[in-house]
Amino acid sequence: MTSEPMAPPRTSPEPLFEPLVVHRSTLKTWLASLAAIPAVVVGVDVLWHQRIIGWVSDFVFDSDPQSLDMRDTIWAWALVVVGGVVLAWGLKELFFPAPLLVTTEEGLHVRMNGPFRPMTVLPWFSLYDIDAGTLEDDEEDVEVLIIEVKEPDLLPDNPWSGRRFDERTVALFATDWDRRPDDVVKTIVDHAITVARHRPPQP
Repeated sequence: MTSEPMAPPRTSPEPLFEPLVVHRSTLKTWLASLAAIPAVVVGVDVLWHQRIIGWVSDFVFDSDPQSLDMRDTIWAWALVVVGGVVLAWGLKELFFPAPLLVTTEEGLHVRMNGPFRPMTVLPWFSLYDIDAGTLEDDEEDVEVLIIEVKEPDLLPDNPWSGRRFDERTVALFATDWDRRPDDVVKTIVDHAITVARHRPPQP
């Protein structure tokens, strides 16, 4: 059986392929931002104006209005801080989205160490298998991208937004991606084949 001939070396600086860039779904990011607004509004009202919470208190405890104690103030600050962080993150992702997965000629770049840390780089020839599937999480089937590598040290012990199956395999949750995981797999495979034809592994 004869092997497929290698592609001739490139003589121009043109890229081998157009990079694949996967972001978080705009719709789901927008919904997350909207969900944080009521928390911020209620927290601010409790801490300063007490108009909304005062109306609710008068309506529920008509004959015996309730006053706020220190515990309510702590909860209000928690609502403001957590809601503000989620809202700021959502707006940032809407206007300046951070990629979750990128393909380049060097390899597959995946955000597995957290939203504010550098992406994990998986060289093309370190990939053993890649597939799309579903995984049960909290009694619900979620879409995942399954990546198997040849060297376990390339994968983080506790991947962000994912789950480590074994030493060489990780499943990344893809339910909030802007592209379906099976489409992502097809593109990654095409890019890997293109790189293999132009850049054979070093002995």
